[in-house]
Amino acid sequence: MIYLIGGPPRVGKSTLAHMLLERAGIPGCPTDTLVSMLQNAAPQHGVRHGTHLDKAALAQPFLVEFLRAVADGLDETDPLDGYVVEGDIVTPAAATAAAAHGLPLVAVFLGNTALTADDLRTAPDWLDGADEATYKQTAEWVTEQSRALRDACTAGCRMYVELGAGHEQGLQRAYSALMEHA
Repeated sequence: MIYLIGGPPRVGKSTLAHMLLERAGIPGCPTDTLVSMLQNAAPQHGVRHGTHLDKAALAQPFLVEFLRAVADGLDETDPLDGYVVEGDIVTPAAATAAAAHGLPLVAVFLGNTALTADDLRTAPDWLDGADEATYKQTAEWVTEQSRALRDACTAGCRMYVELGAGHEQGLQRAYSALMEHA
């Protein structure tokens, strides 16, 4: 089974991926690795790091091919064999495209519509040296992206977990939902 975890930056995707590794022994890969490879090895495709809105759309065909390769490596006879793919290029549209290929997957999307600049300061390395305005703008951007993701998940019948009111409880709900659907 492929476990897809999507959402905007700083909402808990990597934390949830680590929970799957630590509790269920499911390895995985952040999509930042795929984005870095494409940015450096194939810049003509326009896939690059950052918070630009076209990143996920540009990366989608490459992500789907990566997921196909992951699926080929899974042991279909072992119901516990799985792989986690997490990142901000994992979108409801990408999950739908991958599912159209018949890939064995379950997806959850995380958001935080209550994220504040203070919340972002808990991971200072991410915005290292940024001023107050940058923290505030980034928090607003993440909350906007979370709202848009929530709406897209509702429209596409995809699982969305809000982490703004009870981060730890939300992560546990997301973990349980992934394990239930596997």
